[in-house]
Amino acid sequence: YLTRGRARLYATLANGRVSLIDFFAAPCFIGEIELIDKDHEPRAVQAIEECWCLALPMKHYRPLLLNDTLFLRKLCVTLSHKNYRNIVTLTQNQSFPLVNRLAAFILLSQEGDLYHEKHTQAAEYLGVSYRHLLYVLAQFIHDGLLIKSKKGYLIKNRKQLSGLALEMDPENKFSGMMQ
Repeated sequence: YLTRGRARLYATLANGRVSLIDFFAAPCFIGEIELIDKDHEPRAVQAIEECWCLALPMKHYRPLLLNDTLFLRKLCVTLSHKNYRNIVTLTQNQSFPLVNRLAAFILLSQEGDLYHEKHTQAAEYLGVSYRHLLYVLAQFIHDGLLIKSKKGYLIKNRKQLSGLALEMDPENKFSGMMQ
């Protein structure tokens, strides 16, 4: 269970490529699918910032947790929220231009004020070509939202970047992920 911090979830595909799947922000469960389905292939989790996690040995606690109705109810609610968030993200990816989606992605994945995701993984996650991603990043630099640095991109205008991201989420339902 992630009690503090933010993290990324990755999957290694059959062809050996590593694919960025999702982002998590505390408080949330991590590994709940592996708990329920012991044959499910585990995924890699990487901290974006300092994280605090609570972990239990699966061998010992799986039978107890899977027979605890209160725990299972909480887990079902959590899974339904994650599913809803994934549906919203999929819908946004189909309905909004890359300018809005990239702004949200930068805020979601940034560390401090630095964005430094690999372009190939970001393009794949956003469902666009590498070239299109670079074009919009260059546009953000030109418009004064980002500054290119050796370590990645510094967020120069968080307010304007947030404004672009919020065009997809006017009710600000997922702002906790974009700290």
